[in-house]
Amino acid sequence: MKQLLLSTALVASGAFSFSAQAGELDPQLQAKLDQAQFLYDHGYYQEALKHIQWLFNNGIATDYDFAPHQVSIITWWAAMRDHHESARISYDRAVKDTITQLKRAPHNCAAFDDVEVMMENKHALEDFVTVLENETTEHPQIWQRCWGYSTSLIAVEQTSKPLIDAYLVDLSDHFKAEFIPVIDGLYSQCDDDVDYREPCQDSVIEYLTGVSTSFRHAAMTHYGLHEAGQIGGLTVQLRLKWQAQNN
Repeated sequence: MKQLLLSTALVASGAFSFSAQAGELDPQLQAKLDQAQFLYDHGYYQEALKHIQWLFNNGIATDYDFAPHQVSIITWWAAMRDHHESARISYDRAVKDTITQLKRAPHNCAAFDDVEVMMENKHALEDFVTVLENETTEHPQIWQRCWGYSTSLIAVEQTSKPLIDAYLVDLSDHFKAEFIPVIDGLYSQCDDDVDYREPCQDSVIEYLTGVSTSFRHAAMTHYGLHEAGQIGGLTVQLRLKWQAQNN
């Protein structure tokens, strides 16, 4: 469930910008991206790895519009870890190097985003949280500039009190201000496709339920029944709003 929720959050926060940026890349960069995908899709992993590593290191520096594609590059690289030893070694080395880079320059939000996605794809979110907690203990709110929707969800799912206290502050207020509008927006977008409207709405309802459950669990673990009840109440209010809209 935790991996599914995070993946959905990344889609929610990044998919629309990805589609908006598609086709706007520098032509040479787009060609490298297309070639990397072709090689990856057809199992030419060693050749694909060379392109993926180059894109990972140079894509955003070459054209900032590449940023939404960085998730795909990391995902392909991570997927090759089980099939290609060079991919596993280089990926793990890149994770360590990027973490080191992030610690040395906490303001580097590109590195922050890369570490988050790389650790998710490695199924090591606990380790990602440990890195954040250790640095936050010494330097409170050191990551504030880079903090976002998906990172908040990671902190909640991992029930990390140090990160919640530092970056979310109040769980129910954060849920209301940062998550309710995003999820409500996803539900509204279901109206864009009449044929898919009901399945889309069902998937958003399921997503709301999962996120709310994670928030309420974290609230009960660290802050008590009252805080969990507030989150539950906000969840019910949103469901009632959707029900009224449908009627």
